[in-house]
Amino acid sequence: MKKNVLLPLFILLFIAKAQGQQWIGTSTYPTFSQMYPRSNFSSVAIGFKFSPVISYASLESSKEMKDLSAGSSGLKMTLGPIVDFYFSERYAFSTGLWYTVKAVNFDVNANFYNNQAFVSAPLTTDEEKGSKAEFNLQYLQVPATVKMFSSDIINNLPLFLQFGGTFDLKIAEKPQNIASNALVQYRDRVAQGDKIFGLGDVNVLLGVGAETPLGRGSEKLFFGIQYQRGLVEINSFNNMITKNNQFVFDLGIKF
Repeated sequence: MKKNVLLPLFILLFIAKAQGQQWIGTSTYPTFSQMYPRSNFSSVAIGFKFSPVISYASLESSKEMKDLSAGSSGLKMTLGPIVDFYFSERYAFSTGLWYTVKAVNFDVNANFYNNQAFVSAPLTTDEEKGSKAEFNLQYLQVPATVKMFSSDIINNLPLFLQFGGTFDLKIAEKPQNIASNALVQYRDRVAQGDKIFGLGDVNVLLGVGAETPLGRGSEKLFFGIQYQRGLVEINSFNNMITKNNQFVFDLGIKF
């Protein structure tokens, strides 16, 4: 799955670099607004990011799920192309396509195995009681955000604020330690074969960062931090509400 996702992302990056050099590389090429006269955008910058992520879930549980609680955070990653459409010198609409892995982890109290599902169908010899239920969820994220740039704080280092949201499509659901994963065991007794998590997510995104030129060309290094707060209940079970949140340590290059 990762290879199937990363190949088109790198193809997009190659195309983006060529177009970015054509549009904003030198003054001998037309600007974005010259190429598309009806557009309100003055220029476009295209790049790629590879960013570590601290991912964690929040949980509200009741009834047969009351013995589950939110577990530890996980260190994951997000990567993919970005596109900044500038509609003035200091404002840009920023989007892209990011491959993102999120951690969703739960702690499991031993009393969880006393609920009716396990009383009716006890653990098999291939299963064991677990104290955790951990998952890696893989998404394609499409951000829709606005960036506001400051004047240079120090030489050639403007700051920017970023806000908006992301729309996430789940492409893979990977349970960890299946033999002792309590939610997988529960799923197999009440809804065998069904997915534990839904198809998508929506996040509020807030961020701050900075950009600095690399040499004398159009390339820029950008870095910063984002907070993404999940708005959608992502699991498929009753009596538990799970939402995912992330701190993203952004690092990338714009062309």
